Amino acid sequence: MVQPTNGPIRVEAMPSRDHFPSQLKISDLVPGGYSTVPPTSGRHWGAWSDCGFYNHPLPDELLVHNLEHGNIIVSYNLANDAEVAALRAAVEAIPLAQEFAIVRRYLAIPEGMVALTTWGVLDRMDGVDPARIARFFTDFPGNTGPEFANGLPCTTGIDMTQSSGG
Repeated sequence: MVQPTNGPIRVEAMPSRDHFPSQLKISDLVPGGYSTVPPTSGRHWGAWSDCGFYNHPLPDELLVHNLEHGNIIVSYNLANDAEVAALRAAVEAIPLAQEFAIVRRYLAIPEGMVALTTWGVLDRMDGVDPARIARFFTDFPGNTGPEFANGLPCTTGIDMTQSSGG
């Protein structure tokens, strides 16, 4: 059962951060091969996602590459439009989010939950807590990933706007 946390927790990185072979498709992988929900590290695709607010799921295997770059992933399973609008407003109020955040619908967490992840760090909460979300971005400002000391903005990733998430 996926439970809320009492704020951000450090999670041991998975033993591999290798890329999956390029010939594999998302449908070739068995879902859930990560140590946390949502993932905070592990094997991943060679590509990464562009920053943005997505109203549909994006594959973990893609976004773990963003985490490796120090990006912050905001995953949500919110039931109504008002909650989604509150989450969007909370994230858009954070200047760093424009270059370092991907927000995606995520059905692997319970309805009503929002989860924040960056490489090796996880915070899951019930509902939208703008102050807690802003604090996560302040505490982990794009510099947690193992590839780039100061992070790599997600502005150079794949535009997933038309994606169905795989």
